Amino acid sequence: MFNTCADLECPFLDYMGDQMKMPVWGVGPLLPQQYWKTFGSPISDREIRQHTRESSCTEDEVIQWLDHKPRRSVLYVAFGTEVGLEEEELVELAAALEESTWDFIWLIGSTRFGADFSDRVESKVGDRSVIIKGWAPQLLILSHPSTGGFLSHCGWNSTVEAIGRGVPLLAWPIIGDQYYNAKLVVSHLQVGYRVAEDLSQVVKKDEIVTGIERLMCDEEMHERAALIKAKFEHGLPASSSAFDAFRDFINARL
Repeated sequence: MFNTCADLECPFLDYMGDQMKMPVWGVGPLLPQQYWKTFGSPISDREIRQHTRESSCTEDEVIQWLDHKPRRSVLYVAFGTEVGLEEEELVELAAALEESTWDFIWLIGSTRFGADFSDRVESKVGDRSVIIKGWAPQLLILSHPSTGGFLSHCGWNSTVEAIGRGVPLLAWPIIGDQYYNAKLVVSHLQVGYRVAEDLSQVVKKDEIVTGIERLMCDEEMHERAALIKAKFEHGLPASSSAFDAFRDFINARL
């Protein structure tokens, strides 16, 4: 059983079944139930998570800021809770966000470089940014119509949360399966770009600025992302009937 679906990875599910010589079921993406019930409107993070986590911004502050931004004009930047950039690349990213003309929300909560760093960025970009220290309402941000792109490490949950809401990705994988997830996004689904071709080297400011511009302005990519989003319109993908197939498989052997 895989935490994916045929709408996203049909040829790869088929390949795994052929290689393992056994049935394969794509039973995901396994996301909060509220995710599937709020198609077309922003998802309230506090309705999903019973316990609020420490954050420098409230959910209301984030949505009020987003509500005043044009459609698809905001870049969301986040690298999850387990990995982060090294200091040299963090400086390059900050410089790129400052130079870019796009508004952005940056979850900087996992960085170890402290408040002084984020304060310097905020002082340079003003109302063009929201920099969040601590926890960010990611589902709310990705489901808001003002969000037009996601600069991400391509962890699986972040990847499918974005794809399911039609938000293209600028892929910056760091460890493990993130590289394969990035390849799925860029090469197979074609709803994203790599932040740089050679990720074994320090990613430079100019590469990031170019990547952001390509991502936010590529109308064909946004159209492809919207087509995939439409597959999620009626809730958990139709391929989630794999749950039923798994049940029938078990019952047939009882």
